[in-house]
Amino acid sequence: MNYYKIKNTRAIEVTFLGPTNYRGARIKLTDNYNDKKESKIFSYCYKTGNVLQQAINILEFNKANVVCRASHKDKYIVNIDNWGEEFIKINNLKNNNNE
Repeated sequence: MNYYKIKNTRAIEVTFLGPTNYRGARIKLTDNYNDKKESKIFSYCYKTGNVLQQAINILEFNKANVVCRASHKDKYIVNIDNWGEEFIKINNLKNNNNE
């Protein structure tokens, strides 16, 4: 298959950050698309629980077009299809406080 025929998406990495003596559990979303890596950390939602579901909720709350997901040993990847005027900067993400 010619790679031009495969949809091009952006890969958003999702990592769980365990609690420390000073901070509770968190999740980190990272976008390596641009030369300067962007990331943002959100508080872990115990009500939702699943880290991947929390990341998808945050991305969809910010109007991301979630296309698919993948898994690595220590992180998840959520692919989104937001380009041009719909381009979403990770640093600008907001969290739905209703979680």
